[in-house]
Amino acid sequence: MRNLKISKSIIMRRYTFFILTLVLALTFTAASAQKQKSNTNNKIETVAEKSSLDMLRERAANGDAHAMLLLGKAYYGGLEGAEKNFKTAAKWFLDAAETDTPEAAQYSTEAKGWLGLLYYNGEGVEKDHDRAMKLFLIATRDGYKGMVEIFDEMAKGGDLFACKFMQECYDKGVGVKRNTDKAAEYQQLAADAGDKESYMPVGLYLYNHDKRAESFKYFKKAADQGDIRAAYFCGLMLYDGEVGVEQDKKEGMRYLMMAANEGHVAANLKLGESYFYGNGVTRDKEKGAQMIKVAAEKGNNKAMWILANCYRLGEGFGKNYPLAAQWMALTASANKADEYGKLIAELKGRNDPFYSYLRGLYEYNITSKYDVAMDQFKAMEKAQVADGTTMQGVVLTNKNYKKRDMKKAAKMFEKVSKESPLACYYLAFLMENGNGVKRDEKGAIEMLTKAADGGCAAAQCRLAEKYLKGTGVGMDVEKAAKYYLLAEAQHALTPDAAKQLANLYEKGIAKLPEGEDLNKHIDKLRKTKENNSLINMLVNTKF
Repeated sequence: MRNLKISKSIIMRRYTFFILTLVLALTFTAASAQKQKSNTNNKIETVAEKSSLDMLRERAANGDAHAMLLLGKAYYGGLEGAEKNFKTAAKWFLDAAETDTPEAAQYSTEAKGWLGLLYYNGEGVEKDHDRAMKLFLIATRDGYKGMVEIFDEMAKGGDLFACKFMQECYDKGVGVKRNTDKAAEYQQLAADAGDKESYMPVGLYLYNHDKRAESFKYFKKAADQGDIRAAYFCGLMLYDGEVGVEQDKKEGMRYLMMAANEGHVAANLKLGESYFYGNGVTRDKEKGAQMIKVAAEKGNNKAMWILANCYRLGEGFGKNYPLAAQWMALTASANKADEYGKLIAELKGRNDPFYSYLRGLYEYNITSKYDVAMDQFKAMEKAQVADGTTMQGVVLTNKNYKKRDMKKAAKMFEKVSKESPLACYYLAFLMENGNGVKRDEKGAIEMLTKAADGGCAAAQCRLAEKYLKGTGVGMDVEKAAKYYLLAEAQHALTPDAAKQLANLYEKGIAKLPEGEDLNKHIDKLRKTKENNSLINMLVNTKF
């Protein structure tokens, strides 16, 4: 039985080649003859009508594409005394195909079809189905439509090459009217014929056309081949239990984790929420928050909003109001504007310390009512929020504040330096310049490092610059890149820091995030402007 199957396969393969050859030999000739039926003197000649190959070679030497084509046919089939030679045939077909004159157009088109056949079969040239595909499509585009009918029949019989050819034709409108739905049908036939590259797009097409159960089959095939996007969809459908897909949260988590480990944004968010809320898994807020953070750093607005509230509430991470406000500002003006408005109203109603923080920032940065800002920050301190003390110190360092007191500010920063990265950042300034405290460059670097490692983006940019220039530390471009990248992940690079990071990318020092185009990324960095998202959020907040 096994031998019988192999024999049938060989027979079908030979039959396919025979059909292609026959179609090229007959239909091209028929198509050309039809164009010239009004002029009997210009009828397409067959090899058999030629008295000798020498006459054809003479004409070919004078640039006659028709003669080149006929020579190619002669050597392909061993006709008119020519010894069968696929390599020589390929040479003449190529010459005809490359002859670019109006008179040669129809012969050039036919020659491209013959060349496609040679590449398809690996006759006289190295077998190359991609090149054959391009040549067949060009020939079809330039007027030969007979191939569409033949490949259509072959596709319906399960021939993979034919399926992909028909998909291309319908996708690009080559030889047929453009029809993306028909293209998808042929791509599905290609997937069913074993084309791994078609699994994912077919799955997506079916998923988007509400054929979820059917799409799952293709997503799973693609996922098992290592396609990360497919792993996400496969995991999502198993985890949630789509219509026609039996729910299996454990297996769903496995696929989601496969995608998340490769940096898939939506997979990280889905898993992060699952762990954070204990949905289908043992609750683990820290693990969940870390995965949500990955998605937020990749630009997912929903993840940014959740992460902001993690920092606001101290869930999964230590409570950090500056980071909460920073992440909230990145998304509040986008698709979370309504949620932000509701949150502010709710926080105001219960005198929440985070409301006091935002209100204090507003009075400090927008209205310059420093005493009012101080009252808000004191309310935070009373609620035992370390950043309330930090912000009082910030006000005290402002040269426009009538009660400015650098020593008092330094003491406040020192008091909460173990809890507030922002306090470490400001204390580093005072220590570096000897304002309010004894000048201590080493201590300043330690404080700046603590602030940077604690997530303070301003500290990360400043510390990176120091490592880049060797200011107060040994020059270390690797560490400079590290801190620039940390700030970049928070979408908080200053314009100058962004330019420096662009330089490091160009020199190959900084590692580019996967999937990013180097030139586009560098161009984006060089166009970085000052981030005013927090100020914009405060200005538009109804306090």
